Amino acid sequence: MSLFKSLFGKSDPVAELDKLHQRREWAALLAAAKRLDHANLPTAVQEQVVAWTNTAGDQLALLNLAEGEGALRLGNHLKAREHLHLALEQASSAPLRERATQLLAGNSPAMVTSAAAAAAGCGSSCGTECGPSPGVAAADELDAGGRMELLLATLPEELAVQYGAAGPAFLQAWLAAQEGDDERAMALFASVPEAERGPLFCAERGVVLARGGEAAQAEADLRAALRAFPELFHPFDALVTLLAVTRRLAELETLLRETLAEGRFAGYCWARLAQIEAGRGNVDAAVAACAAALAEGEIDPATIAHCAQLQESAGRQVEAETLLTRLPSGGCGGGAHPLLAEFWLRHGQHLDRALESFKSVLRHEPDNPRWLLRIAQVYIAKGWRKDAVGPIESLLARGGLPEELAEEVRAAAAVLKPVGS
Repeated sequence: MSLFKSLFGKSDPVAELDKLHQRREWAALLAAAKRLDHANLPTAVQEQVVAWTNTAGDQLALLNLAEGEGALRLGNHLKAREHLHLALEQASSAPLRERATQLLAGNSPAMVTSAAAAAAGCGSSCGTECGPSPGVAAADELDAGGRMELLLATLPEELAVQYGAAGPAFLQAWLAAQEGDDERAMALFASVPEAERGPLFCAERGVVLARGGEAAQAEADLRAALRAFPELFHPFDALVTLLAVTRRLAELETLLRETLAEGRFAGYCWARLAQIEAGRGNVDAAVAACAAALAEGEIDPATIAHCAQLQESAGRQVEAETLLTRLPSGGCGGGAHPLLAEFWLRHGQHLDRALESFKSVLRHEPDNPRWLLRIAQVYIAKGWRKDAVGPIESLLARGGLPEELAEEVRAAAAVLKPVGS
């Protein structure tokens, strides 16, 4: 750090990058690095900035890989594709890029099933987008040692050393937790000797306990971990989620604002504060918090979608559409994200592009009635009433629809009913 102070002074943006790196605010770091004039930096500083951005990209990629793999386990293949594409774009390390590529190519059993189903419904116009990528050979799953090495490689060096030294029982439990096998993880955590149950143990066990609904035990573990390692994001995220689920909103707000004051996880904290203010009906405060989150480099698609929803509810359609265009493209072969397509449908804009998006996502989620309804609604908006009849009749006959969706189907059916009938 002394190098940067001597070269630039206290307020220099490179010094700010160093602070973001120390606070592990990866998205904000990448956003700030893009604003730098790299060509005018000394060579040593350029190399350090590259190292920081590589670390930040890998950390964000790891989060998106976890989200993508979780979505695969839940059968949400569209969400999985979005997160895995993000991971592929963000990752700088070869193991992470390879893992994302393998999952996208269909090398996991869940993705093979998804790719086969998507390819069957794609038609010739989709090319190879829905199936395995050409030139990517199938590969055996990494063994436990390889998976552990991959996980450790994504951590900052100092933290990786601490994880690696935490003992084999803990590492096995951690790996099981990372792979979503919470029952096995808890059994393995129970086998960790008392002398080895330090803050990292509390962090990882606390996250698993929180996922399992063990609120009191989870909170004790998570707070103990954060006292020792306040820069660890995943126990902080788990604690935030726990307080939200248990409706302790006053405590949650205090935690978020204290964390902001300490200069940690700024984008994330502002995004969560936006949710709190929106829940209270404070639209202006929620919009302001969203703007602060995005300004800090928050790139989570759920946050962007929430911010767009708030802008639209406040009558700021241009701002809402601009935000929705930042969402990753969806469906087979790309195209507009379905949330952007729904925005266009609500406002009678770009109906052909909206229709293309809905048809594309329906190929990935053929049993989801939402997209068949959206296709019918586009037909109605374009005046193609005959084309809309079949989808609406199919939805009326289906039954078991969520009430909000069923109400939309009935409204569409009423529009299609012949005059005088």
